[in-house]
Amino acid sequence: MKKLNFKKLTTLAKGKYHDGDGLYITLTSPGKGKWSFRYRFNKKPREMGLGKFPDISLLNARQLALSNKQLLIKNIDPIDEKNRSEVLRQQKSKKFSDIARLFIETKKKPEWTNKKSEQQWINTINTYASPILNKKPLIDINRDDIINVLQPIWNTKTETARRLQQRLFLIFAFAKIRDWYVNDNPASWKEHLSFVLSDPYKIHKVIHFPSLHYTKISNFYEDLYQFEHLSAYALRFLILTATRTKEVIEAKFDEFDLQKKMWTIPADKMKVRKEHKVPLSKEAIKIIEFMKRKHNHEYVFHNPAIGKHISNGAMLVFLKKQFPHHSITVHGFRASFRDWAEEIGNYSHHAIEFCLAHQLPSKVEKAYLRTDLTKQRKIIMNDWEKYLLTSMA
Repeated sequence: MKKLNFKKLTTLAKGKYHDGDGLYITLTSPGKGKWSFRYRFNKKPREMGLGKFPDISLLNARQLALSNKQLLIKNIDPIDEKNRSEVLRQQKSKKFSDIARLFIETKKKPEWTNKKSEQQWINTINTYASPILNKKPLIDINRDDIINVLQPIWNTKTETARRLQQRLFLIFAFAKIRDWYVNDNPASWKEHLSFVLSDPYKIHKVIHFPSLHYTKISNFYEDLYQFEHLSAYALRFLILTATRTKEVIEAKFDEFDLQKKMWTIPADKMKVRKEHKVPLSKEAIKIIEFMKRKHNHEYVFHNPAIGKHISNGAMLVFLKKQFPHHSITVHGFRASFRDWAEEIGNYSHHAIEFCLAHQLPSKVEKAYLRTDLTKQRKIIMNDWEKYLLTSMA
């Protein structure tokens, strides 16, 4: 027999009262309180909230308690079922673009060393994925939807489509870990898409950065030597060290040990997020010492106009303005160095790769090669300097 009625609920003093069948109310004042359902599951006592009174009436509370008792008969924990229902409710309300934005902000953004990476992700997702995938809740997206995103650009914009596929795979993997998506990853290449879309590496030729053939690099360096421009010094230093634009323009004096002839680039500036040591040749050291005499600011290649380092595009602008007859990019000088090292020198392939701050391609190689081949790299970088200065000898 039930113990409570509406009149009692409006007159009883503060306290906890039992109605029967596991239904309780905790009154905070006459006519106001919280419903709960007490039960045992796997021999352990549990209690779950059912809502506030009077928002949830006595009749509704009894119905909720009865529903929970029916779940217990089926050996289902009412609290677990409530949590599953809440997850499902959240899933049904989430859009792909919301999850993509959250993944970028919480997972990818802290990892990137280049600010352009975030914008590239956002652009491809907003342009190609969201207009199609946002038409339905995230939980309802399937392989056909992913194919509808990728197929129109797979053969015409293959590199963009390939990167988008990888990004979609990561976003859905993120959603699965958070229990926002329960099916197989619809953007998986190996399990799904490889059976529908062509192999991207067979239909698309990778376009490399335009570079100067290494046989012409010495004369180019001699021409570069004539300029007293800040970007020219930065470009000379970049060529000498075979490093990337970001690493050079953000170089700080405290990263250099000129006594040991070594430049230590912090992990947060490196593409692979790993500290990189660059052996310095005499010519590279001369440039650092010259910049030290020129100013006492934090960054080596300090731009007094903005009070910070030179811009990301400064060296490229200098190249195009002063050497318009050369179809080359700043990044292309790394290719010039690599071709020279592979074809001219009798150097270890791994040592060359480490000069370029590349990682070993396989886990097996990493397991057996525990050194960064510093001694070999010192020889390579000094030989590279001699080769660059050949025309000036």
